[in-house]
Amino acid sequence: MVKKKNKMIGRYELIRKLGKGGMGSVYKALAPVINKVVALKLLDPFEILLDIVGHEKLYKTFLFEAETMAAISHPNVVNVWDFDEDEQGRPYFIMEYFCNNLGVMIGEEFEMEKPCRRSRPEMVLHYGRQLLQGLDCLHHHQIIHRDIKPYNLLITDDNQLKICDFGMALRNGVSFAGGDMVQIGSPFYAAPEQQKAADKVDGRADLYSVGVLLYRMLTGGFPTMANFSLSLINPLFDHHWDQFFAKALRLVPQQRFQTATEMLFELEALQLHWHEQTASMCPLRTITNPQQEQPRSEPQNICGRRARQLFGLTERYRPESFTESTFVAQGENELVDQATGLRWQLGGPRYKVSLVDAHEFVRQLNDQHDGAGQPWRLPTINELLTLLEEDGLASELLATRQRWLWSSDGHGRRDGWYINLEMGFVGWQDVTCRNFVWAVSSER
Repeated sequence: MVKKKNKMIGRYELIRKLGKGGMGSVYKALAPVINKVVALKLLDPFEILLDIVGHEKLYKTFLFEAETMAAISHPNVVNVWDFDEDEQGRPYFIMEYFCNNLGVMIGEEFEMEKPCRRSRPEMVLHYGRQLLQGLDCLHHHQIIHRDIKPYNLLITDDNQLKICDFGMALRNGVSFAGGDMVQIGSPFYAAPEQQKAADKVDGRADLYSVGVLLYRMLTGGFPTMANFSLSLINPLFDHHWDQFFAKALRLVPQQRFQTATEMLFELEALQLHWHEQTASMCPLRTITNPQQEQPRSEPQNICGRRARQLFGLTERYRPESFTESTFVAQGENELVDQATGLRWQLGGPRYKVSLVDAHEFVRQLNDQHDGAGQPWRLPTINELLTLLEEDGLASELLATRQRWLWSSDGHGRRDGWYINLEMGFVGWQDVTCRNFVWAVSSER
């Protein structure tokens, strides 16, 4: 059978559409000859935006976005590699491609008023540092992003944050985005002054958005005048955290952090009082599984509500219950869970791999199988969930940087389920994305 050729935009072969915004569509694509996976953004505006703004101004805005991103070289800003037009004269530009973004990781939905997944404080600090470092570089080059929000923050395989989507950016006081009838930025994240005079803002508007984002990651909600005080919610946070957010979220720019460097310095000074709080901010349900039933071992291809029911997940794709596992080391890279009888092989690939390569690793592992016990296989989501407790991993023996793990469960034709042990949730990704591999076998 002849393989059907994918659609092309210019020289680039499209793999799948990743999403569409008001001004453009973003695709996962392959670069010619070298077959490198890239992200391709095409000028493809909604008709209503085209009617309001006009094609000429949209073209200038699109080009302005590409030029702005290409002008910056920083570890926390996405790189732009190419700009061209397709056969129809539509402009597009080529960027680095990453499977993960912070919006998906915290479970932020289209209806943004809904609570999202709360993140462990150490991860909030980890991403917050990188975000402020990236903004410090942008502001140094007189670039105001004006649309800092979770879905505009990509996460690499090395857990590095990268700022993307500069369609709303203000550069050297110039912006081609929008017009009087087009809102600049998200009303949930935008600073008050940006909603009044978007072309007059400076870097302090971005810093306000950072404050909102960090607060949302910690609490699951948006800040209001009544709930800045984290110390009243959890003794993990002291009054210094309250002071940090009170300053970050000031309505008047002059009373806020004045630079990203100043805000980063104050963020670095914050401490977590673990001795006063054994549980993290992660809102996993305080239910345990007393029966210690053998978790499902047969993989399933399943989506939506049926998947949540099969996996035992909440609407936020976190576990409803926990297995009281007891892990015992067995050799250098193996652990046995005495509660479930599962034997885990933690000596998988040192770097993240695609789902195809994950299956290949397990096949090679079984080629070396000594015949003792059951053969190795990719774990199901239900088996992977036995690695989690309410406050994190079920054992210190599992403490490794390999926290994003493939499962054997499928999500349609092109996606597979994975678990993020670091942030305690289950999700799905394109099978060409990369995660780590922990093989499992059943001892019972």
